[in-house]
Amino acid sequence: MIISRRQAVFGAVLVRIAIDWLRNFVTVPGNTQELGNILTMLGLEADYGLDTSQLGDIIIGQVNECIKHPNADKLSLCKVYDGKDTLQVVCGAFNVNAGQKIAFAPVGAVLPGAITITKVKIRGEESLGMICSEKELGISEEHDGIMVLNKVAKVGTSFINYLHNYSEVLELDITPNRPDCFSHFGIARDLSVKTGSKMKSPENQQRSFQKNEAENWIRLKFENENDCPRYIAGIVQNVKVGPSPRWLKDRLESIGQRSINNLVDISNYVMMDIGHPTHIFDYDKLGSKEILIRRGKKGEKINTLDEMERKISPNELLITNGKKPIAIAGIMGGLDSAVNENTSNVLIESAYFEASIVRKGAKSLGMSTDASKRFERGADPIGAENAFWRVIDLLEEIAGGKWIPGVVDPYPKKINSKRIVLTRDKLDLVSGCDINDTFVVKTLTGLGCTIKGKSKIWTCVPPSWRPDLEREVDLIEEVIRMFGFDNVPTKYHYNGIMETHEPDPHKELSNIISILTGLGFIQVFNNSLQSKKIVSTLDIPAVKVMNPLSDTMSHLRTSLIPGLLETADYNLKNGTTDVLLFEWGNIFCQEKPGLKGIVEKFQLTGIIHGNLNEKSLHRINKRPASFLILKGLVDTFLTRLKFHNVAFNGLKENELGFLNSFTIKVAGNTIGYIGDISSKFSSNMLLDLKQSFGFQFDLNQLLKLLETTSRYKPVINFPLIQRDLNFVMDEKIQVGNVNSTIQNNGKNILLKSEPLNIFRQESLGKEKKSVAFNLVFQSSSKTLEDKDVNPVIDEIIRVVSKKYSAKLR
Repeated sequence: MIISRRQAVFGAVLVRIAIDWLRNFVTVPGNTQELGNILTMLGLEADYGLDTSQLGDIIIGQVNECIKHPNADKLSLCKVYDGKDTLQVVCGAFNVNAGQKIAFAPVGAVLPGAITITKVKIRGEESLGMICSEKELGISEEHDGIMVLNKVAKVGTSFINYLHNYSEVLELDITPNRPDCFSHFGIARDLSVKTGSKMKSPENQQRSFQKNEAENWIRLKFENENDCPRYIAGIVQNVKVGPSPRWLKDRLESIGQRSINNLVDISNYVMMDIGHPTHIFDYDKLGSKEILIRRGKKGEKINTLDEMERKISPNELLITNGKKPIAIAGIMGGLDSAVNENTSNVLIESAYFEASIVRKGAKSLGMSTDASKRFERGADPIGAENAFWRVIDLLEEIAGGKWIPGVVDPYPKKINSKRIVLTRDKLDLVSGCDINDTFVVKTLTGLGCTIKGKSKIWTCVPPSWRPDLEREVDLIEEVIRMFGFDNVPTKYHYNGIMETHEPDPHKELSNIISILTGLGFIQVFNNSLQSKKIVSTLDIPAVKVMNPLSDTMSHLRTSLIPGLLETADYNLKNGTTDVLLFEWGNIFCQEKPGLKGIVEKFQLTGIIHGNLNEKSLHRINKRPASFLILKGLVDTFLTRLKFHNVAFNGLKENELGFLNSFTIKVAGNTIGYIGDISSKFSSNMLLDLKQSFGFQFDLNQLLKLLETTSRYKPVINFPLIQRDLNFVMDEKIQVGNVNSTIQNNGKNILLKSEPLNIFRQESLGKEKKSVAFNLVFQSSSKTLEDKDVNPVIDEIIRVVSKKYSAKLR
């Protein structure tokens, strides 16, 4: 079973880890939830939360019999025992077999999406239920085959209970800097250091030989050694191609991989087991002993294993037979050299390709494979050797082959890790706590580092499988990861990094976040890298990344709005329609050519979508999100920041993606915008969102205004005087502008003014409206009388009447 999770982090690789497989290398602590917590705190993010509210009708069943459907080649006729009865079920999954425990939806069950299971006839045979896939259960997007459960699952019991008790597979988000964790062995290594349990090494045996007979079969050449620092090749004869043994099929199927044949399965298994991709060629199809590794040539073509013809360019690195391509290095093999049921002799490739070459090639061809994901993030040159020998062992064990003694492995440009000095002073400064020397040395040694030196200064050499360890802070991060971020003591006092005579913007930013959170907004953090299609939504010149990980991360963001909309859309598709979100961060634009022409801006953006609150026992109606609701929230936000004289001035549309928008001004300074979010975002990004509303602040401007020192203002003891004025004016005149005019002409005694209501009726005239304003007067030095207030009111009436052609009603 696969525990599904949210959408992966940009640039991260989703890696499926079978817990039973993990036990081959390390003792797994606790249950699945505890394991997920440990891995998440190690930076290997796992999400084990499932919404099981729609799975109450699903039970555990067992397939007692599975035969071919008499009237359909691709269907099976199964006998399913549900704990009480044996029922006939028609199933179209390729992987259904007798003896399996399965998730069974009987007649009458309701699946996610309100799909009700009914009694049906399929090609003349009665079907009394459904054997479910993960997608049908809403657990993941996996639909290529039914969900096969653990053998310990009890037939006839609730499937929900099974999910909570017998989860077997986790999906992890492995970030681009951790290619060492793209396998079960890599995850086990981190887990071993964290828990202190003993680590078992992979089962592979490096072999010795007296005469290198492989050199009689293979002549290896490099066009450029920098493109491929290491290429290991060997020969296995007389293999028998056929189905994989049950244990190997089970291993691959447990992580969602389909079994092909024993040779292909061995290569895939080794990659998922110890993390290094390999490839197996049909040696007799190569047409030459020569293996030349070179760049592609313009006009070259190759038919790849997915039966697609690929046009090659110099961006791609090729494996050739000296004349024509037989594989795209690090990405996919060629169809012409692929193994099949007639294969007898094979060439095993295990290489280390330069990461940027594979990345450029995969991007240029629009291909992303399990192999390319690993190579383009940094493979292990020593791991290539371990993977090679593991494949040799399995080919002899499973496929009955015979290894030709010898290996071709020139390794012309050896890759050595650089030395890094770690100091106690820097460790204490960054961690903020006391981590003893023994723990530091034990942790780094356990992670594969070679350490010399005593306390206070250590010289470390990272292992070959950790290309991300380059600086002292990288080693400190590893120590803190294993120490536990949750074990770092909390500091209850705030230490600013600003000079004491200067205001600290970080403190004000914390206040801003607290206010928005208090208003019901949720803070989110989105990737600052976006696709060209997304950044092109706005007519703002975007900054292009020189060597992007993928097309979806090719440009720096020009606005925070797209990321917020994607988050809202993801929530919408998962059942949460009502959201209030905000994010602060940097945006970028290319105002002039070159690096010096890149401008970085600090912004705060928020959106609302759906309803502000749900209909319930205490609320008769829902409150749909609207511009006025958002304006009220923004008004409250600014008031709590102690801003006065806030004005909203209307615009039809601005270049920032708002329609029917308004500028937000404080004391005459434009600090942001508010309005309807343009529908071109949803259409360009293929989102399901309907109308959304948003605001955007220039954070530098906002923080600058907050630098003003607050001064105490004594409470005025003199009474207030209130007056109402009602003006008839043109419909197109903005009430906010009129209110600003009233405030600007209130002398020193107008405390505040605000519109009360807007009235429209034909008797007022065509395209006319009546607006009532409430004016509050107060003096700090005396009790006001009519003779003090009336002249001010007369002046206000005169100015408003003249400026807006308004009439006092």
